[in-house]
Amino acid sequence: MTTQRPEVRETVTTPRPRDVQLPEGAGTLLLITLDNGLPPLGPAMRPTTFGPEGLDRLDAVLDEAAARARTGDIAAVAVTGTAFMFSTGADLALAAGVTDREEAVRTLRRGHQVFRRLGELPVPSFAFLNGVTIGGGLELALHCGYRTLSRGAPALALPECSLGLVPAWGGAWLAPRLLGPDRAVTLMLEHPLSARRMLSATEAHTLGLADVLLEPSRFLDRSLAWVAGVLRGQHTVTRPAPEAFADQWDDALTRAAGLVETHTHGAVPAPRRVLELLELSRTATRDDVLTAAEQTAADLFGTPEFRSSLYAFQLTQKRAETHPGRPDPRRARPVRGVGVIGDGEHGLRLAAMLLEKLRIPVAVCVPDPASRDAATGELRRLLDEAASCGRIPAADAERCAGLISCGTAVDVVADADAVVAALPGGRPGEDDAVLRQAEGVVSEDCVVLAVGRRTVADVASGLKNPGRVVGLALPTAGSAPGAVELTRAGATDTAYATAGALVARLGLPCLPVGDHAGSVADRLRTTFVGALLDRAREEDLDTVCAPLALPTPPSVLCERLRRAGGLADSAPAVAATADDALDHALAALARDIGALVAEGTLAGNADADLILLASGEWPFHLGGVTPYLNRSGIAARG
Repeated sequence: MTTQRPEVRETVTTPRPRDVQLPEGAGTLLLITLDNGLPPLGPAMRPTTFGPEGLDRLDAVLDEAAARARTGDIAAVAVTGTAFMFSTGADLALAAGVTDREEAVRTLRRGHQVFRRLGELPVPSFAFLNGVTIGGGLELALHCGYRTLSRGAPALALPECSLGLVPAWGGAWLAPRLLGPDRAVTLMLEHPLSARRMLSATEAHTLGLADVLLEPSRFLDRSLAWVAGVLRGQHTVTRPAPEAFADQWDDALTRAAGLVETHTHGAVPAPRRVLELLELSRTATRDDVLTAAEQTAADLFGTPEFRSSLYAFQLTQKRAETHPGRPDPRRARPVRGVGVIGDGEHGLRLAAMLLEKLRIPVAVCVPDPASRDAATGELRRLLDEAASCGRIPAADAERCAGLISCGTAVDVVADADAVVAALPGGRPGEDDAVLRQAEGVVSEDCVVLAVGRRTVADVASGLKNPGRVVGLALPTAGSAPGAVELTRAGATDTAYATAGALVARLGLPCLPVGDHAGSVADRLRTTFVGALLDRAREEDLDTVCAPLALPTPPSVLCERLRRAGGLADSAPAVAATADDALDHALAALARDIGALVAEGTLAGNADADLILLASGEWPFHLGGVTPYLNRSGIAARG
């Protein structure tokens, strides 16, 4: 990967070593902090990645660590990240410039040679997973002897096959031996192929990726204390020998083959190559598996699927933060508490997300005691769902429930810094009257977030201060959280920035859109599925769309849209071939995207790409939606 386009330069990750005295006289630990030299938060934030120079620097630090370990100068080595970022592995921006296969092989080999040194030091090695740990970053951690994990880490994954690649820095060998082959299949194939699903910290710990799960408050100190306990024999970590998994391999590989066939139908090479590496790792040596992984990754760098995936990946990383309509975070006011007016589904979902992610008080104003009980019950159900999915611990769900207050008078929201207008829309006059009453009790700076199926202009029209209203749309049927659509309309700079900052705290991309009712994501989904149903039976949708290898099967999407009320029962389909049905649906999608751009709801085609990619409805290997529609000639015909 050293051959690059001239304009692409490595953002060098510098490993910064320092000595730390462990508690209880356990000795000196050499702590290596991975630092890319850029702000850990804000618009300039960039993932901590490794290119050739970063690998060389880490190698030099490990030389020093090995020398000091041999003399007894240090008792252990640990690696951690900064702020909420551990590492995301290889610098994919550099991969865009790969032109020479042998250079790619050398860099790939360099990566696993450097990382494996962490498991071969004369002293124990530890990874302190403080934040996002993805791809090669997780492989680095797997090379260490032990791993601590912050409960606040938002995402862990080996997503390479969804990007047109394979884990090439040790994961194909290490994951099956640490987790067992079946869990390795879950990590390396099932989750990446299921709308690029990431693991929460709780899920990662349950899967076996970390030895201990620690609270984010004073995470480094807690990790150091745990290391001291390991070195002093107070904590013992036992792991099954690889032979203990021998009877799992047949079933695991059969399941893996089924996942590859079901999700890709042979249309994408990377998942099949991951399967081949897993098959090889069953019996081959470590060196053979690592060599095969680097050769496979070098092959995949030249495929159109990887090039398309790279465009899609960069779009999801950069589009929201560089959008011409993005809010200015410097103008944002703090939000310490949120009020909800009404019991609409979208508003309660947003309230549950704020409770789950931010742990801030939520006050709900509803018209009567029955609605109060129903709204409280729904918020508790959503929190319990988050706990059952492993996103938060059960104890945290209870603590979040304790932050909910609910009443029938608008005074309950008086202290809120932002009010969610969760108005169902079925009784506009009555709903607007309640919102006007709420405006009289909240502060002048309080922002109103309009959610649901009404436009911002409609919600704002009855208020004394319409400039406080900002539109916020959450997709209802996505397989992934997706991008939050933010509508400014007539909002002030401060209101718009405050709404954007609140979304940023949720960790979701924020996409500015023009004023419209509902969600663009839901509209595009409905257009696509509805057009499919014009020409194909519902039971045939997955077969019709097989050539696209969509992360979310259209049959599942159809069911979700119907459940959300976004898809009406359709007339019997017109008889058509599978190719004709798919072509018809894609043409309808192209026309709708064109209409959204023409009417000013979207600033450009890239916004449609981001919406569907972020929501897990479009595969990375096809690139953005509109580039695919252009390549295939469908956009021109639409």
